[in-house]
Amino acid sequence: MRHASVWVCILTFYNLQSSALAAIVPPPWSDPNKNPCATQPGGWQLLYWPPLKKCFKIFQLGYPCPETMELSPVGVGSTSNGSTAECRCPPGTAQYPITKQCHRLFERGPCDFGEYFAPIADSDVKSAIPKQRWGVCKSTEICDAGMIYWPQDNKCYQLHTKGPCTKGKLISLDNNGIAKCKCEDVGELSNYFHDETETCHEFFTKGPCSRTGELFLPSKKCACHQRLPHFHNETSQCYELGTIGPCPIGHTFIIADRRGQQVVSNMKAECRCKENYVLWKNGYCYKLYTQGPCDQGSFIIDSNVCIQNPCEKGRLYFPKEKTCYRIGSQGPCSLHQVVVFDFTTRPSLDGISYNGICGCAGVINNLDQSCSEDNVSKSACDSTPDMVDINKQCFKLYTRGPCGPGQWLEPKKTPVKIRAATCVCRPGYTPYDAPHQNGVIGCQPPAVGLARYLNGRRIVSIKVGNFLA
Repeated sequence: MRHASVWVCILTFYNLQSSALAAIVPPPWSDPNKNPCATQPGGWQLLYWPPLKKCFKIFQLGYPCPETMELSPVGVGSTSNGSTAECRCPPGTAQYPITKQCHRLFERGPCDFGEYFAPIADSDVKSAIPKQRWGVCKSTEICDAGMIYWPQDNKCYQLHTKGPCTKGKLISLDNNGIAKCKCEDVGELSNYFHDETETCHEFFTKGPCSRTGELFLPSKKCACHQRLPHFHNETSQCYELGTIGPCPIGHTFIIADRRGQQVVSNMKAECRCKENYVLWKNGYCYKLYTQGPCDQGSFIIDSNVCIQNPCEKGRLYFPKEKTCYRIGSQGPCSLHQVVVFDFTTRPSLDGISYNGICGCAGVINNLDQSCSEDNVSKSACDSTPDMVDINKQCFKLYTRGPCGPGQWLEPKKTPVKIRAATCVCRPGYTPYDAPHQNGVIGCQPPAVGLARYLNGRRIVSIKVGNFLA
């Protein structure tokens, strides 16, 4: 019955279309001339297999197909001599050309230790089945200390954090050295295991906590304490850093009182406007160059200041030049770049942005935002909000960029109008006492930093675990 519900929905969709268009558009396998099984009771779940002249359940794994394949309807572009069935690898798997078997993607599969089985986007492997999924073995990338490579998006994430995982699981290594989202009550993950929900969560996050104002603490309990930097005095509750927390619209709850990379002793989170947002007289923060609280056809250019949109349809506003340029034109951009929408704006939350930035032509067609040149010019970074040039490469502010583990890029105050950034510890993180043996400089997770903070305050008579209970 696997996938049966999917085809119920498909058939329902076809019926809805038929009522609207006064014409029935049945799925291909319902044609008795191609699929004799369609005339049998429940025939929409059956496919005819010509070699054996028998009917088999749709998506049946194995016989009459090879062991790791399933019987599927003929896909678009396939040619199977009029048949409606063919053998394919199940979803989430691909075929290995050497063994001809299907293996799960992004796992070790047929590969050597430290390798993972990856899909081939445009395969040169010839197949009797067009558009068959093929896979190849790839080596995992090496990340900085404390980080782990996630092949699905080709990024590195901090070990034992949520990263790309679903709620209740943390990114970790399996026995084959491949990144995997999992939760266990044994081994290293047991430190993050919540007994009541049997899920795993990072410390100082909402995690499994159901009551408002509580965080998952290193004691593995949901609680709040006024000495935590996450504590909000006005509500007497704790909130996760980097979220909206108790703040008004457009704000974020962050630790703003810092000197360089050293977290000061009285570190406390507070509500601040997000980057490139301005505070309005109603107490909310709105993103620059969006309509926000302005009248229709106007947008924000400063705190409590709106202007009428000076741009014609199809053009975007460049604040530095105070001029509008047509989308797709070179405008004020450097060679090989064109005027594009501000992709850092989220229309569903911020509204439509009238701000123009310089980017590659592929951005207009939702393609890769990187340019064909080896390096992106500095002017391209300067004209892009939240971007900064470091060693002739563009990086987004408040992401890791070229920084070490536990760090991110923050704007650097300069006497001249040059956009610069520096690597600092993320909120709640503290610097390493000394570089690692491989020379990596970074910051420790909140659990370690908080323990040292408490010890620095000479709260030595109370164990950190009990203190956070």
